[in-house]
This record gives sequence, C-alpha cells and structure tokens, in this order.
Amino acid sequence: MDDAAVGELVHLGLTRYEAQGYVALIGRDDATPAEIARLGQIPRPRAYDVLASLAERGFVAPVSGTPGLRYRAKPPDQVFDSLLAVRRHELDQLAVRSHTLAVDLQARFLEGQDRGEPLDYVEVLRNPAHTVQRIDRLWNGAQEEILAVVRPPYLAPPSSDDATLPSGVTIRVIYERSLLEDPDLERLLQAYARLGEQVRIGEDLPLKMTIVDRQSVAFNMPDPVENGSSVTTIVVHHRDLASTLGIAFETMWSNAQPFGSIGPAT
Repeated sequence: MDDAAVGELVHLGLTRYEAQGYVALIGRDDATPAEIARLGQIPRPRAYDVLASLAERGFVAPVSGTPGLRYRAKPPDQVFDSLLAVRRHELDQLAVRSHTLAVDLQARFLEGQDRGEPLDYVEVLRNPAHTVQRIDRLWNGAQEEILAVVRPPYLAPPSSDDATLPSGVTIRVIYERSLLEDPDLERLLQAYARLGEQVRIGEDLPLKMTIVDRQSVAFNMPDPVENGSSVTTIVVHHRDLASTLGIAFETMWSNAQPFGSIGPAT
C-alpha cells in the first residue's frame, strides 16, 4: 500500500478507506469487493459501501458483462480534476460565508471601539511563523513608504527567484553587513535592488525594525536572559513612536553604504 498516495488523497477530500480502495484498485484491471478489501486493507463488510461511494464520486465504475460484482478504477487525471473542482466549490462557498460573517461582525466591532483597552494599539508576537505573517501584512498594507532595518536572524527569507515587493511604495532598507556572508542572502538583496528597493549596508545594527507609512512600527526584542535565542516582536500603531524611530532610521541610513559600492563581506 502506497501510504504517501493515500495520505495525499485524504488531504484532497477522500476518506482513508476510499483512498486505500482507490490506490489498491489502480494497479489492477478490475477487482471484486473482496479483493479490494484485502489489497486495500479495508474491513470486508465496509468494502461495498466504500466502493459505492467511490463510484458515486466518479473514481471507480462497475464492470458490466462479468460474473459477480467487479469494479475498475477511473484514470487519475480525470478523477482528480473533478475532485479539485469540488474543493474549489467548497472554498468559494467558504469565501462567501466568511465575507458575510465579516460584514456582520464588523458592525459590532465598530460599535465597541469607544470602549477599547488602553494599549489596544500594541501587538505582542512570540511565534516566529506568526511574526513573519504579520510583517508581510504590514508590508503589503503600506500605502506610501516602508523603512526597515534588517539584522540577524533573518526569519524565512524567500529565494532570490521568488523575491517580490509591494507596488507603488517607496522602500528603503538597511541590512547588516554580516548578512552578506550568506551568498543566498546576497543574491536576494541584489534581486530586491533590481525590483526597486533602495538598499544600504550598515555595521552592527542595533535593532531589527520596520516602519510603515510613519504610523506603524514593528521591532524585535531579543530576550536578554536567553542570550538572544528567543525573540519577541512588538507591533505598535502610534505616529509619535513611528516618527521618533524614523529619525533613528534616517541617522543609520546616512551612515550606511549603498549596496553596490561595497565588496563582499570578509
């Protein structure tokens, strides 16, 4: 039994017994329910229901003109397209329901804004995956300008071939020189520069941060007790803080070197 194929079919929407039955059948011209039960490791009393369900979904078909009940598998390239179509329809329905629910809940959200918490403009993120997603949303939500300071650790950088930037936004980023010790990261910086990002290189940058439209700031706070191995990311939507850190950014920017003017890190 091909467990990997069974697992993928389950992810696509089949039950485990349906997936086991289909995988068992595709290696044969046709088979009886008893044979499929044995080959697919399906309890024999369940085999008839499983095959009837697969036939209803278009994965198998009864073989006519043979003694007894026998089934033949449909070609994978045909049945997978229909399975994906079903999943797409389910996703479309989910999108409609999500939009309807969002419209309903948005009204309640706006009604409660005058009773917000004193620090509801502060977000605290400790999970690295959540941090990457949140920073991506900040970048993609920018309207005018992104200022960023990047130092190790560089969480989940894309490959240079997958590099993209938000359109219609001025982007200036200072990268710590130590990042250039990694050839893949250096190629990534070159890709960003080709896409229009203004890149400069600084020495021993004090803080990793992002400033979006001079009103939202994200910055990393390494845990001093754990010697920097644990990092908390703070996102603050506050113009005064963004303005203050913007001044710090401009100072670092003026002291940094243009990316194309320096040699490789040694």
